[in-house]
Amino acid sequence: MRAINKNAKKVMDALTAKCEHLGDHDKFHTEGPFMDVVVECIDGCDFGPMFSVAHYYEQNGDLMRDPEMCFVKGGDGEYYPYYYRLDGLGIERFALTFDYEGNIEGIRKSEQGEQAVFAGKWMMSIKRQQGLVM
Repeated sequence: MRAINKNAKKVMDALTAKCEHLGDHDKFHTEGPFMDVVVECIDGCDFGPMFSVAHYYEQNGDLMRDPEMCFVKGGDGEYYPYYYRLDGLGIERFALTFDYEGNIEGIRKSEQGEQAVFAGKWMMSIKRQQGLVM
């Protein structure tokens, strides 16, 4: 699997710093036109803890993901993206599949690699928009 790049990893480490246990979450807000960033520890698998990172906006009373990405943090400390969703365009992509016990059973290598590249760019945008200092 392909991990996000080193600079993106620093941003993910900052975003997930308060999300060590299942259900832990954090919200990053900055003044101005940028959407908040919401981070949550959503699950765990045989590979490590799993995190959701998302921007949300409201449309007709519904929260819309713009986008949401999910990552698993491996035992090596690296983050591996496995899910991407963009509600406004109706896009939902899975890079990993899991069995009923939470073990990884399949990898869509091309999709997972594309998500890692996108996540690297998105994390740099989040860093700038939220004024994160590394």
